[in-house]
Amino acid sequence: MSNETVNILTPVGRLVAGSLYEGQDTDAEGRPLVVKSGANAGQPRVQYFFALAIPKSAERHWAETEWGALIWKVGHAAFPGGQAQSPTFAWKVLDGDSAIPDKSGRKPCDRAGHAGNWILKFSSGFAPKVFNANGTQAITEVGAVKLGYFVQVFGTVAGNGSQQQPGVYLNHSMVALAAYGEEIVVGPDPTAVGFGQGVALPPGASSAPVGGFTPPAAPAPAPAPAPAPAPAPAPAPAPGPVVAPNPAFLNGPSVAPPPAAPPARQMTAKANGNTYEQFIAAGWTDALLIQHGMMAA
Repeated sequence: MSNETVNILTPVGRLVAGSLYEGQDTDAEGRPLVVKSGANAGQPRVQYFFALAIPKSAERHWAETEWGALIWKVGHAAFPGGQAQSPTFAWKVLDGDSAIPDKSGRKPCDRAGHAGNWILKFSSGFAPKVFNANGTQAITEVGAVKLGYFVQVFGTVAGNGSQQQPGVYLNHSMVALAAYGEEIVVGPDPTAVGFGQGVALPPGASSAPVGGFTPPAAPAPAPAPAPAPAPAPAPAPAPGPVVAPNPAFLNGPSVAPPPAAPPARQMTAKANGNTYEQFIAAGWTDALLIQHGMMAA
């Protein structure tokens, strides 16, 4: 059995499953991941897994590609007894058009981004290092590369050394962001589950915030327009006849006319105890207060 480890650099493909940043501590059946062999056998471990979709071309089998031939060679060299001929050999390469359900009951062809592609399953005990397209600059922001983006992967291929479950390891080391793509969202689509459809609001519900309401700040004043040029002075009017004063005005006390009473404004319960003057100082208008039900029309 050969334990040779061979480097692999993939073509540009699309991230369609997993994460470059979040490790897993359970397998597909929910069982805790543990170290399988060596001095640490049985101890818990974390695995960073992601799947890369590489578009199919004219090849009939993934082993006919340049990257596939490399994986094929390593697998057969690692198990010269013919185990690699078994249909259960773990090649870590999947046909994205397959209609055969996996262990979780999902068909590859039904999964986002799988159809029309070969799916390579990479994993490692460490998160991959992430770089720009030509590897000249590290991308350190967590979550910067999302599912649906296009990347190249550099890693290694080796036999897994297991006689019970023979196969190969595809271990990632570095990932380069080649291009952006439509993001793949894992889980139900919030726009397709029926939120807000045919829903009647219960009593007490309001489309505007209630309780502890603070009127919004007044909008910034618009800049004052440039002053218009002063008009030329009008010619003085010709003297006219003198108007005799009202005798009652001359003889009675000098009393200023009473000011006009302001229109009555009634605030509603939605105003939460704030006065009309507070709203006006915060930039509201009578029309807005009436529209939002905070003042009676």
